[in-house]
Amino acid sequence: MNREDQIAENRSLRILVVEDDEDDVFIIKDLIHEGLTGNSPVVDHTPSSAEALDRLNKSLYDLCLFDYRLGEVDGIHLLSLVRARGIEVPIIFLTGHGDQEIAVEAMKAGANDYLSKGKLSAEALSHSIRYAMQLHKEAEARKQAEEKLKRSHAEVTRKNAELQESLQKLREAQNQILRSEKLAGIGRLAAGVCHEILNPLNIISGHVQALQMERGDDASLKEDLVSIMEEIDRIEKIIGGLLKFSRKGDVELRYTDINRELESVLSLVEKDLLLNDIRVVRRFDLNMDKVLIDTDRMRQVFLNLINNAKYAMQASGGTLTLTTRTVHKDRRKSRRDDTSVDETVGIPFARIVFSDTGTGIKKEHMDKLFDPFFTTKPEDKGTGLGLSVCYTIIEKHAGALEVESEYGHGATFTIDLPFNPPGEVGQRAVESNEFDSDGE
Repeated sequence: MNREDQIAENRSLRILVVEDDEDDVFIIKDLIHEGLTGNSPVVDHTPSSAEALDRLNKSLYDLCLFDYRLGEVDGIHLLSLVRARGIEVPIIFLTGHGDQEIAVEAMKAGANDYLSKGKLSAEALSHSIRYAMQLHKEAEARKQAEEKLKRSHAEVTRKNAELQESLQKLREAQNQILRSEKLAGIGRLAAGVCHEILNPLNIISGHVQALQMERGDDASLKEDLVSIMEEIDRIEKIIGGLLKFSRKGDVELRYTDINRELESVLSLVEKDLLLNDIRVVRRFDLNMDKVLIDTDRMRQVFLNLINNAKYAMQASGGTLTLTTRTVHKDRRKSRRDDTSVDETVGIPFARIVFSDTGTGIKKEHMDKLFDPFFTTKPEDKGTGLGLSVCYTIIEKHAGALEVESEYGHGATFTIDLPFNPPGEVGQRAVESNEFDSDGE
C-alpha cells in the first residue's frame, strides 16, 4: 500500500525525525500527532546522522524530517548520502528562520519539501507531510511508467529484431526458390537446345576432320582447321556441362563413407595440387556415420570445389583444408544462422567444408556465384556451369551449399547433407537402400 494511502485509511505511519535539539524534537512530535489525528503515527528520533543512515538502511520508514544543523554532519550532506544509496523515502527539510538559500539547496539535493522552524504548526506540518508523500507518489508513478516504457521499448526492439530476422529468412527462402526455378528453367531450355546443336556440330566436326586428312599439306589451312577443332571442342565441353546441369534423373543414393569419397577424389588431384605448391590439410571426423549420397554426382561436386580452390591458389600456392563433422541444426536455418545454435541439438547433418587461402571472392560476385554461366575465369578456363551443377546436385540431395569469403582472404564452401533426407528423396533412399551400402 502507498504511504499516502496509509493516511487515508488510518494506517499508522512510521516517521523518523533527525534532530539534535531535544526541545525541538518534543515540539515536532507533538505537532505531528496533533496534525495527523486518527493516524496514530509512530515517531522515532535520533540526533545522529550516522544512526539515521543506519536505521534507513535497515528499516522501512514512510517519511523523514531532517534538521539542517546536526553537529558533525549537516542535514544537506545526510540527505545526499541517503539519496546516493537509493533510499527514496519522502524527506521534509527543517530550516531556521531566514535560511531560504539552504532550503533551495535541500530541494536540489532531493528533499520533497521544506519548512521553517519559526513557522511550524500542526496544520503546516500536516500539510507538508501530505504534500511530500503526494510528490513521492507521483515520482514513484513516473518511475514505474518510465520502467514500463523501457520494458515496452525493449520488447518492441526485440520484436523488431525478430521481424527483421524473419524477413531476412523470407528473403533467403525467396532467393533460393527463385534460384531453383531459374536453374530448372535454364535446365529445360539447355536440354532441348543442346540436342539441337549437337547434330550440326557433329557434321561440322566431321567435315573439318575430313579436310584435315585431305589438305594436311596446306600449312595455313591446317592451322585454321586446328583452331576450328579447338572451338568445336570448347562448344562440346559447354554442351556437356549443360547436359549434366539439366539432367533430370533421380539421384541414386547409397549409404557412403564421405571421408572415403573425399580421399578417392584427392587421390586424383593431390599430385597436381602439390605441383602448384598447395598443401592439403585433412580434418576428418573418422567416427561420422555414413551418408546417403549419389557417389558419382557427389564426387563431381567435390572435384569441382577442389579445382576451384586450386585455381584460386595457383598463383602463389596455399592451403586447402577439408573438414568433415556432424552438426545438428534447424533445417530451416542457413549455416550463417546457426553460429549461435548448439550443434548438439536438432536435426543431424553431415557437414563437409572446403576452405582455401586463395584470392577470395569479391562481394559483388557473391550473389551471382551459383548462377549458370557466371564465372570470373577467362573464357578458356571455365564455362561458368561448375558451381551451378554443384548447387543442383546438392539440392537433389535435400542438402545445402553455401559460401563465405572475404576478398583477398580465401573462400570457404560448406555442404550440409542430411543423414535422413526428407520427403521424396528420403523415401527413394529407403526403397533403394534398405539392404544396400557402399560395400561394407
